[in-house]
Amino acid sequence: MLWNAYPIVFIVRDGFGIGPQGSTFTILYWAVGLALLMPLNIFRTIFLPNQTLFVCWFSFLVLGWVYWKYYPSPAGSPEKLRETLTYIIPVVFLFASMYYPNDKANIVLKVMVFYTLVASIGLLYSLTKDPHWTFGERAAIKFAANTQNSNPHAYANNALCSILSALLVAGRTKNWIFKICYFLIAIFSVGVLILARTNMSLIGLGVMILIYVTLHGRGMVASIFKPRVLAIAAVVYGIVAFLLSQFQFASYALGVYFNTFMSRFGSVIYTVTGVEVDQKTASIDHSSVNRVYSFKYVFEVFLGEGSLGTILFGEGYKAQFFDVPAIEALVNQGILGFILFNSFFVVMGFTALQQFFRPANDLSLFLAYFSIIVLIALFSGARPQDLSMWLVYVMFIRFFGVYSTQKAKSTLQPQPA
Repeated sequence: MLWNAYPIVFIVRDGFGIGPQGSTFTILYWAVGLALLMPLNIFRTIFLPNQTLFVCWFSFLVLGWVYWKYYPSPAGSPEKLRETLTYIIPVVFLFASMYYPNDKANIVLKVMVFYTLVASIGLLYSLTKDPHWTFGERAAIKFAANTQNSNPHAYANNALCSILSALLVAGRTKNWIFKICYFLIAIFSVGVLILARTNMSLIGLGVMILIYVTLHGRGMVASIFKPRVLAIAAVVYGIVAFLLSQFQFASYALGVYFNTFMSRFGSVIYTVTGVEVDQKTASIDHSSVNRVYSFKYVFEVFLGEGSLGTILFGEGYKAQFFDVPAIEALVNQGILGFILFNSFFVVMGFTALQQFFRPANDLSLFLAYFSIIVLIALFSGARPQDLSMWLVYVMFIRFFGVYSTQKAKSTLQPQPA
């Protein structure tokens, strides 16, 4: 409800029109999540997070607060209440999550499978009831305040979470009926991912598949020919084939969306590199143009023409918006901001490599694969000070690479990660 809140929030708030509009509903939803996460008896064992990730993130958080208060942007400071919540909610979320036992981390994956499935089903149902949505658009709920805007990335990332969690849970499930159900959920989520049609999520899924095949290709090929695996694959294939035959528009829709994605991907390649993947689709992708200009500004204006003081300390809190957080931290908060912000992702990358080979648990392995999409987002979306992304970072800080400890005691005392 906190780190993957937006899919459900958009469906209930904008799709069904329930509750207050704007960020008020989101904050209330997060408040309910925090209330459910906070233990009734707060005086019990607390579990320490990944301390290296915590130091990197919290140091940048403190630096951001100092800049917000003492080195604002020339254009003025952001809204006080919104910015205050940006700093308070992630800290409270981290504190509350530290009461969740390490040895029960795998339960989070099972909850995630059904949470993300409900969000995807709610998305498709809402689209059928939305008079402003037309076939061919990216699958997303249009905001009630502005029917021309939506956020397909929330649903693409939700589908990606569903694919990863369903496959990991299926791999640990011995009951073949439940295993088939989890595989069907993963296949359904791939369809939703294609309908959402976001470059970042589809590229991330491709990278994840490449990593898995590289690490486990030999074992995967060997397991394919086991009778039990062949039987499950045959049942899953039969169910999918039957459903597609009964709902032919579904296979047609997936084909149309996939071809549209390939066309847009070619436009992105052409925009960034000038290479024409396909002459018929060699056009400018405007979202990529903004990021190209962002890099130009950094190297030609900020580093090329800026004074030493500006390069060292930046232009001020949220002075520039690039949609490329890796370099926005440099421009807005100088060398120290750049180092502190990006060090978090360096540590995340090394931790992911460790977890691919020796995972602490299934949730940590899930986060290792999901870190691919977070690392891609460094150059494709969000901001250094971004509440929604900070909630995602808290999940990594709390559970990523944190191995289970001995049974918790009844008194409050820190446990080593």
